Amino acid sequence: MSLTTTEKMNEFLRMGAAYLLMFLLFLMSVVSFYTPLSTKIEVPFLVMIIYYWTVYRPTLLPPVLVFMMGACFDLLSGLPLGLSSAVFLIIRHALYDQRIFLTGQPFMVIWLGYIIVSAVALFAQWALFGLIQFHWTPVFPIVLMIVVGILLFPFISLILNGSHKLLPELSRNM
Repeated sequence: MSLTTTEKMNEFLRMGAAYLLMFLLFLMSVVSFYTPLSTKIEVPFLVMIIYYWTVYRPTLLPPVLVFMMGACFDLLSGLPLGLSSAVFLIIRHALYDQRIFLTGQPFMVIWLGYIIVSAVALFAQWALFGLIQFHWTPVFPIVLMIVVGILLFPFISLILNGSHKLLPELSRNM
């Protein structure tokens, strides 16, 4: 069955809303926030994006896009090129195998899964950075980043869920 121009435009706009949200969260992940006590806080929005979309709609976030997001993040944040891409692709690959199990679970299990994935990913990124630079930075900022991510994940998940509801239905022929 062929789609009309209006239906194609409708699907394009719906997909565009999800990608626009991803882009905004990507930009926010590059920005550091500061508390009144001058503590620098970075929020792992990219880990949240990869986790959520790999579980609920992996076709929206193919490995090539995950790689490009990681490479752009590395370039913008001054990390060694490929570090984030490798970690993000490992996250996607590991979650892709578990998505059937995760999609039928209550939110608390999804949240627990995010906590585990986020902690492992951020500590892996920290450890790999230390190996590459032959110098390990303090671990407190990583722990703070994980805690902030854990606290913000339910809200970001709600926003991503709203954009997920806008997406067109998957074709049964795929």
